[in-house]
Amino acid sequence: MKERHHNPFSGIARFLISLGLVMIAAKTDLLGLGEIPDYYKWEMILIFFGVFSVLSLELVSAVLLFALGFWFLMPDMTVQLSPLYRQIYWPAVLVLVGVAFMIRPITKRRK
Repeated sequence: MKERHHNPFSGIARFLISLGLVMIAAKTDLLGLGEIPDYYKWEMILIFFGVFSVLSLELVSAVLLFALGFWFLMPDMTVQLSPLYRQIYWPAVLVLVGVAFMIRPITKRRK
C-alpha cells in the first residue's frame, strides 16, 4: 500500500489563500463593484468557494461556483459583457465543466 503524507493544515491553508485572494479583489476593486462593502455579498461567497475548490483541485465545482457567482454579480459590475458573450456564457460554462470532468482523473491522481 502506498503511504500518503497528508498535511493536516492544508485545509486551513486553502481557506486562508482563498480569503486573501477575495480580500485583494475587494481592496483593489478588481471587479469594479465600488466600495469594499459591495464585495461582501452572497455572490462573492460563491466565488470564494470557487477559489477554494480550485485550490482543492475540485475543478468541476470550481467552474460551477465561479459561473454562478459571476452571473449573479454581473448586473452590479461596472464592466458588462457584450450581448454576444451573454448569449454564449452558459454554453461556455458547460464546455468548461465538460473539460473539468475530462481532466478530473488527472487531478485525482495528484491528490
